[in-house]
Order: sequence, then C-alpha cells, then structure tokens
Amino acid sequence: METNLYAQLADSLVEQIRQGVFRPSEKMPSVRLLARRESVSISTVSAAYELLERRGWVEARERSGYFVQSRREETLSAPKQARTRPRPLPTTLSQLVMEVQRGSITEGANFSRAIPSSDFPIIRQVQRTYTRLSRTQPFLGIGYDTPEGLLALRQQIARRAVDAGVFAPPESIIVTTGCQNAMAHCLRVVTQPGDIVAVESPCYYGQLQMIEAQGLQTVEIPAHPETGLSLEALQLALDKWPIKAIMTVPTFSNPLGCNMPDENKRALVDLLDRYDIPLIEDDIYGDLHYAEQRPKAVKAFDKNGRVLLCSSLSKTIDPQFGIGWIIPGRYFEEVVHSKFVTSHAMASLPQMVAAEILAQGAYERHLRLARVTYRQRYQFIVERITEYFPPETRVSRPEGGLVVWLQFPPQVDTTKLYHRGLAEHIRIAPGELFSVTGKYRNCMRLNYAVAWSPEKEEALRKLGSWVKEAMDEA
Repeated sequence: METNLYAQLADSLVEQIRQGVFRPSEKMPSVRLLARRESVSISTVSAAYELLERRGWVEARERSGYFVQSRREETLSAPKQARTRPRPLPTTLSQLVMEVQRGSITEGANFSRAIPSSDFPIIRQVQRTYTRLSRTQPFLGIGYDTPEGLLALRQQIARRAVDAGVFAPPESIIVTTGCQNAMAHCLRVVTQPGDIVAVESPCYYGQLQMIEAQGLQTVEIPAHPETGLSLEALQLALDKWPIKAIMTVPTFSNPLGCNMPDENKRALVDLLDRYDIPLIEDDIYGDLHYAEQRPKAVKAFDKNGRVLLCSSLSKTIDPQFGIGWIIPGRYFEEVVHSKFVTSHAMASLPQMVAAEILAQGAYERHLRLARVTYRQRYQFIVERITEYFPPETRVSRPEGGLVVWLQFPPQVDTTKLYHRGLAEHIRIAPGELFSVTGKYRNCMRLNYAVAWSPEKEEALRKLGSWVKEAMDEA
C-alpha cells in the first residue's frame, strides 16, 4: 500500500466517504480548505484528490471542484445464477477440502478462511472474562454438565433469538461445540445412510463434507446471487426425488452472501409442511447484517417444529470459542441423545464465559462495530478487485457476513490458481469446493473481514494478473 503523505490523506478521505461523512454526488472540501485543515501543502491535497479520482472515489468537475462518485462496487456485475439439472450424487470433496483447511493456518496472504477479524476489543474482553471466571468459579470437580448445556447460556441464547423472530424457551435449546457440530447432530438425526439431502448451490463445503461423511447423497438446488435458494427448483426436486432433508444458509449464505426474502422463507416453510420434510438452517451469519434490522430466520415462520436452527459465536467473535447451539423443534429428544452418545456434555468454563459475554451490552456494541467494519472492508476489497482484475470479473454483493464470491469467464480455472498461489503463500478457496458436480471452477471465495495489509494488497494484485493471464492464454 502507498505510504506517502498524499496517499495517507487519500485513505483518510476514503474512510470518511465510507462512513457517510461525504455522500455520493456531494462536493468535497476545496483544495485550499483541506490543505489548511490538514496542515499540508496544496500540492499534497491535489495529489490526494488525483489518486481518489483514479480509484473512482471522486470526480473532478471543471471550475466546481471534486465530488463524491458512486460506489466502485457498482461497476462490476453480480455473478450469474448457475444453471443446473438437480440429480442425486455422491459427495467426494474431502481431499481438496482438507488440503485447503490445513493450509489455511499457515502464514501468508490468506483469503481462504471464513473467519472474523481478531482486531476487535471484545477479544480482550473474552480473555479477561476467562481469566476472572477460571479463578473465581467452580468448573472442575463438579462432574458432567447436562447434555443440553449450561442453563444460563441457553437463557441468553433464547433472548438473542428473539431478534431473529424466534421465540424458544431455554429448555428447547441445546449447546454444542460450534455450528458445524450442531449441524452434524441434526443431519445424523433426520437421515439414514444412502438418503438424499438437498443443498443450495454454490454450497458451503462444510455441509458437503458432513453429507459425505454420513454416507448420504446430494441434490444441488441453484441459488440466486441476491435471493438465495430457488424454491421453484427445490419443489421440482422434491417432486422427483425422495429427499429426506434440506440444508441451507438462508441468511447471508456462504459463499454468495445473499439473503432470502421473508416471503421466500415463509414459502420455504410451507414446502416443508407440504412434503413433511425437515430443514437444517445454518444461521451463523445472521447477526452480521449490514442493514438496520436483523433478518428473520426461517425458524421464525416454523409453526410445526420442522426447522432445526443452528448457530454459534464462531463468526461474530472467534472460532476458538467453541460455542454453538441448536433449536431443534420437534427433534429435540433425538438431538439430545445424539449429543449424549457422542460427547455427553461440554466443558463448563467456555459456557460460563459465553453466557456472561452475551449478557453484557458490550456484545451488542461489538456487533454494531463489526457490521460497520465488515461493510467497509467489503467496499475496500471490491475497490481493489476493480483495480486489479479484468472488467469481466463478476462480484457478489453480500448483505452481511464475511466473504465475497468472484466469478470469471469459463477459461479461468481457480483450482489452478489455488495451486499456483501455494508457492507464493497466497491462499484462496477455489470454487470447486462449493459443489459436487464440478461447477464453479471459474469462481473463488475471498475473505474480506480480516484487516488489510501490504502483503494482502500485493497478493490480490498477483491474483488479478494471473486471472488476466488465464484469459489471454485461452
């Protein structure tokens, strides 16, 4: 990243534009006024404005000064919805997934992990709470906790669920060691080996791994980049195949970041009732919304207990917390038994810490800060993508969450880009991971939530140049 004075001033002005201090079409301060305000030379301000103009943040109008441009993200098209003919298929992605996962903890410019940023104050608060409670509360020598989990934590989860339109008593909630663990319990309860499970496409590869591990088949249902799972395609698949369960991330899906409208969520529940089929809802990104109001969960429209809602603190705070939960509706007893026979009970200390963190106003303040920060970081990475990647690149427009989905012309193979990046310590999540049918090899998922660095800037520039090379060679 540029570090000279005019570039620093330009970055400061970009941040003010992102925060709404200066709005689209609004006039920016004059060169002389800004020079006096920032105690810099007129030439420094002029250079900063020229840089902003090249980046597309402002435009110069003759004899009028500089004005804020519309967002750069609007210059790139959204991804196209995949065309697919749903049919049951075995799931075999474990080797590449594990390779990506193992590599995701190494050093370098890492865009591959869907993890939150660790530069928020709440991380230190969690650490202090662990220290204090470990010294003052009994958590060793007290035997096993109940399989359902610590009641104080379940009470806090029940209170927060109201924001998603879900009214569930604490006694109907089960604590797990994360959202992945929660979904695995649910999938084990509602299916048998050989059954068919419907998923959205592109689909979070962790769900595909669970389906593979449990000996199930997958039917991929296309997802619209803005509204999510296609209900028309789902109904056709339900009419044709003996689907036993549906798995979806309806609120800020991974990897598209799209949000299913309320009317679609309501219609999805109607399909569940009509076909007497359960839905495993991954609501892990629901609290990371960029709009004013948190979207409702599908579970909010469920009157008959067919939706098993799963979530965790892994995306809002940190995966190391290891706290997730299930609101399993009519499947409560079966899910409790599944947890009991596999892990019996969880450690008490993390549950105590989570209960206290959720009970404090600091958690809600953290969410407000995280939402603003992630929205800004999304805009920042799209600005860089616009600069470094070819104009044919399509970029998703997430309404929440942590990741962005890039789609290139068919001749670009992101699995090859992934292997090329390994040699230069650049990590991406290639699109092949998000399907069992071989689609999306011209796509990739990038994390934009983690703080930017000169190393990541250079890595993104290289990725863009490699995409251009692939297009030129075709």
